[in-house]
Amino acid sequence: MNNHKLNLNQFPQNFHLIAIHSDLDEFRLAYFLNEKLNISLTRRNKDIHLAENNAYYSSYEFLDETKYLKWIFFSNKSLVSELPNVDDNGLFSSRSSVKNEISLLSNKKQVDYFLIVENIANKSYLEKVLKKISEIRGVITSFVSDNKLENKENLIFA
Repeated sequence: MNNHKLNLNQFPQNFHLIAIHSDLDEFRLAYFLNEKLNISLTRRNKDIHLAENNAYYSSYEFLDETKYLKWIFFSNKSLVSELPNVDDNGLFSSRSSVKNEISLLSNKKQVDYFLIVENIANKSYLEKVLKKISEIRGVITSFVSDNKLENKENLIFA
């Protein structure tokens, strides 16, 4: 299986990283983003895979050829099941799994989803996008995050 790393250096200089905090599932939020922003995000064939933790993060993409914009939407959180090391001979031995939440970008743990928009020409368009995202029921907050991501190497497409 081939792994493809998403390197932030491959983005043009005028990309914007929008952080979204929401209690919606990613497919519902993608649907509402499509509706509000008049785009067509579609699920990628392969999710982002963090091999060291066996965590998977959903990823959606849309290329707007009329406005020359590229939209990438992905989740920042994944639930990973782990079997604890338990002595099978013990009185209370059980093989129940424990679910841990792992963030793709560990320095942004509070963020549920990210939306990357490439080639935005002006700040007013970005402000309109943020306003429309905030109108979605179930979105708690959204803001433009800084483009400095410490562990951007975690953005792996497998």
